[in-house]
Amino acid sequence: MDLSSLQFSQLQKHHIPLVNQFYKQVYKKGLANKSEQVFVLKNQEILCAARLKKVQGALLLTGVACNEAARGQGLASTLISQLLLSQVQTIYCFPYPHLQTFYQRLGFTLFSADELPEKLGIQYQRYNSRKPLLCMSRALPNENLRFKQP
Repeated sequence: MDLSSLQFSQLQKHHIPLVNQFYKQVYKKGLANKSEQVFVLKNQEILCAARLKKVQGALLLTGVACNEAARGQGLASTLISQLLLSQVQTIYCFPYPHLQTFYQRLGFTLFSADELPEKLGIQYQRYNSRKPLLCMSRALPNENLRFKQP
């Protein structure tokens, strides 16, 4: 599949039902809601989707899913890389352990769940109680510089 022929976009709120139809077909877990930022990679149809959920001012990457026929072609990497370009703060994610290398290639690093903002930590504990998950984040390259005194 030619990745350059695909369209990356952030869905407008009124298009959320389209991604929820996609999730019902390929993801089977959770649905997007209008309070989240929803990103897709598509040609004539949605091939890959991801959401950024605001939790206590922090952003949580969640709901990363690809159409089964399009898996293994770099679509999730492309989608996540593109959505990260539009962000101005640290992004957190709670991937399954087998996805650690995938997220590390995208610039995410492991860290302790004890370092999460309070509400995000509570959400992590709730998710982690069902299946073991990692706690990862991706800071912007110059994010730490914004807070240093000249």
